[in-house]
Amino acid sequence: MLLRKTAAVILLAAATLLPASSALAHDVLKSSNPKENAKVEKLTEVVLEFSSKVSFPKVVVNGPDDKNYASGEAERDGNKVTQAVSGPLPAGKYVIAYRIVSSDGHPRTGEVPFTVLAAETPSESPSPEPSETAPATTEPTPVAVQTPQPVAATPQSAAEDADSGGGSGFIILAIGVGVVAVAAVVTATRRRPNKGD
Repeated sequence: MLLRKTAAVILLAAATLLPASSALAHDVLKSSNPKENAKVEKLTEVVLEFSSKVSFPKVVVNGPDDKNYASGEAERDGNKVTQAVSGPLPAGKYVIAYRIVSSDGHPRTGEVPFTVLAAETPSESPSPEPSETAPATTEPTPVAVQTPQPVAATPQSAAEDADSGGGSGFIILAIGVGVVAVAAVVTATRRRPNKGD
């Protein structure tokens, strides 16, 4: 009876340890470049190192704009996986997401966050000194001014002026003579004696 109880305990312990040993066989990420939560100024590739040889690696590098900056396929060299990155990377937070097949045949996934810092803006270069030689100025082209020429009076225009002036004077003279004549007639009529006188 005691032998049966001891065998049952041993079998139970073995059954308990089997999943644990199976879990320990899974390959895990040992290190990465960049490291988790690292801050970098620029990046051309990411490197993931696992505890054992892995296969079928797949790596993406998601940026702050949800764009994948991984370039091409990931390359495997034993337990190391290298993924090229298309740059330059804009500043912000990134996540390296990976999926590999462990040496025991089980797929494994994980993420490594990091941050890309904003590149320093180059200082403004001093402006070049102005040249000592003054730029050549173009002389203004003189503009010819036309002076008005006096217009000589033609005989015809002089005659027209005389006719217009003479016509006005003649009318005034005629009216004056008429007024004088009427006044003389009126005066003579009043001085004439009546026949009765």
